[in-house]
Parts: sequence; C-alpha cells; structure tokens
Amino acid sequence: MVQNIEQFINSLFEDFNPKQKKVAFGRFGLKNGKRLTLQEIGDELNITRERVRQIEEQLLSKLRDRVRKEAKELIDLATKRLDSLQGVESDETFIAAMKEKLQGSDAKYISEKLRFLFLAAGVPHYAKEDDSTHAYWYSSKEAKDGFTSFVKRMTQFFKGGDRNQILREKSYIAECKGCEHLLAIPKHFGINVFGDLGLCEWPEIEPKTIRDKAYLVLKKHGQPLHFESVAKSINDFGLDKKKAHIQTVHNELIKDTRFVLVGRGIYGLKEHGFEAGTVREVITTLLKKHGPLSSNEVVTLVNKQRFLKENTILLSLQNRKHFTRLESGKYHTKQA
Repeated sequence: MVQNIEQFINSLFEDFNPKQKKVAFGRFGLKNGKRLTLQEIGDELNITRERVRQIEEQLLSKLRDRVRKEAKELIDLATKRLDSLQGVESDETFIAAMKEKLQGSDAKYISEKLRFLFLAAGVPHYAKEDDSTHAYWYSSKEAKDGFTSFVKRMTQFFKGGDRNQILREKSYIAECKGCEHLLAIPKHFGINVFGDLGLCEWPEIEPKTIRDKAYLVLKKHGQPLHFESVAKSINDFGLDKKKAHIQTVHNELIKDTRFVLVGRGIYGLKEHGFEAGTVREVITTLLKKHGPLSSNEVVTLVNKQRFLKENTILLSLQNRKHFTRLESGKYHTKQA
C-alpha cells in the first residue's frame, strides 16, 4: 500500500527530463494544487499546445505499468469501493474517500496526487467534466452504460412526477433503489440550501429571481410571513449573492399571483390554500362554499385566510349590499 504518496510520486519522475516534469506537475497540479491548461504550459515552455498534450500522453503511458504494479493495493481499494456503489461515483466524493485510506500521509495537495495516480494507472476510469455532468469515476463500460440509463430514467421520473410530492415526501429515494449518490453527477439535478433535491429548472431548487427566492422561503416556512421577514430569510439563507432589499422583495410579492396578501404586509402562498381578494370577497367565497354561517363561524374561517381583527371582519359582514342576515341569525350572500 502506498503510504508516502509524496515520496512515491517523486520516485516516478526520477528518469524524466525537466520539460516532462514541468508538464506533469503543471497539468495535474502536483506542485501547488492548481491545474494549468495546455496553453499556459505551452507558453511557459515555448512549445505548442499539441506538443504539451503529446508529452502528457507519453508520460502517462510510460508510467502506467509501474503505477499499476506499485500502487496495486490502493487501486484495488478504489475498484472495490466503486463496485460497492454500482461502479460509479462523483470525482469529489471518490477522491475524498480515497484520501481517508492514506490518513498517515501529510503530503500537500493529496487530492491532486491521488487523482494523478489513478489517471496514470488508467484504473479506475475517469470521465471529465462536461456541459451535462460533473467529473466522475467508473469501474467499467458496463457501469458507465448503467449510469447513463439510470440518469435517463430518473430524469423522466422527475419531469413526469408531482413536484410537490417529490419535494415533500422525497419519493425519488425509493425510485433510486440505493443509487441516490449518482444524482450528484448530472448537472441538471441540484440540491437547494434546505437539502431538497430536484431538477435545477425548478424554482424550488435553483431560484433565479427575487420572486422565486421569496416563493422558496414561504414554501419552506409553511406559514405566511411579513415581507421584511421574507427579505431577511433570503439574505440569511444566502439565496442571493447580493443583499435582497426589503422594498424590492415587497414589490415582487405584490406583482406575483403566487403570493396572497393575508394581513398588513403579510403574505402567504396561494398553493397553501390562501385566496386572493378583499375581505368581502373572501367572505363571499366562504358563504358560497359552506352556505349560511354564523358570525363566529365567518370570523373563524376568514382568519384561516387572513390575519385580521375580529371587528374588521364583522364590519365587512354588515355590508347589506352584499350580505344578508337570515331569520336563523346566520349570514349568507345577498344573491343567494
């Protein structure tokens, strides 16, 4: 088992010339943790990008057999780990896990050095980051194909399922069947600041506008909030890189039909059962839905929709143009 990774890597380059070392240490961040581009190294060595690529390819090929032989135990541990995870794991979590296998090592930039050793060995296989996925490691072509199929199936699940149910009940866990870790690799899946997982296109996962950020705050809170509290929550949870200004948040809440004014400066979500409209309109809707109601019943039901004083509700109820008091003492709409 390779324990002194620093010493092992230095020994690998004993027979390489300065130019080859410069390419290796620069391309893989072995010196300072920063990986240089082909162009950056080419400019420093006064050679073309293509020549840098060729040198990189040649030195990896030259090192392959030796690394596989002398780092066999480490490679076997890496392969065994991937096999326990359906053969695929994100680069970040895979390298972090392998670092724990070298707890006795005090080498600097150990992540870059481990990554270099596996790339030099060619085992396990490495998939570079691209537009659709983060970088990841896989044990075989079959594992990679299985991962691709899994991503397609889960994408269809998220697109075709009930979003609220998925977020509320985390129903994707049962669908994943122990493969949840794979959802961290495709870039179209994401996790919000509350730990909810879903599609990045969902405003609950990656809210892009102030309205969407306010919506996420109210949805997670589950109860109406004053617009000042909404702005504070946006800032406290780090949902916006810039500070969310109170008046800006208030203006956006006013404009969006997802939000309902339920009290003085207090907003709730329509999807939580709050209905838009004046107090009179709320009372009218309730009477049409429930039939004649006593004044106490009206007050109780309205207070589920609005944060109002009892007298404010009773005053609206006395509007004879819209409501009538029946012989039973209950109230109904004038039209009824």
